[in-house]
Amino acid sequence: RPPNPVGSRSNVDPFDRLYLGAFGPHGPEVLRVVRGRWGDELGEGEECVTAVKLTGDANVPAGAASFRAKVGPQHKLESSFSYPEELGVTARYKGQGRVAKPGFTERNWVDGELLVLDGRGGSLTGGAELGFVWAVPGERRLLILFSSLELPDATPPVGMYLD
Repeated sequence: RPPNPVGSRSNVDPFDRLYLGAFGPHGPEVLRVVRGRWGDELGEGEECVTAVKLTGDANVPAGAASFRAKVGPQHKLESSFSYPEELGVTARYKGQGRVAKPGFTERNWVDGELLVLDGRGGSLTGGAELGFVWAVPGERRLLILFSSLELPDATPPVGMYLD
């Protein structure tokens, strides 16, 4: 079970939570956004964030990094007119998204942007708090929205030994 702050919307750090995103034909997937990791490697401190898939799909499996970005103040991009106001973008950061063929073959990183949203986008965003835009060469840009997950507070069952 993830530590309590990770599974709670009360955690004020948007880069240390569980999120649910809709990955098109692959369906909904759960990701954990973590600090201090750059893709599949340790990062350069708290300014590196990576979204790791807890549930995966045929292209990018569970346990693999889905996207990464550097989120320090010096990495923040100007956001004045890049996206429609209705999205509620409060910050954006240059990042990279993982793409792969089925079986996690021909995997590579493509340019992208991590978007922090105000969560008030209504029907346009469904209240999502993060978004990531994949800029796949030769294709349109793809925006996937992420809403944080709240895990129920549960007591694990008591273990028993049977002889």
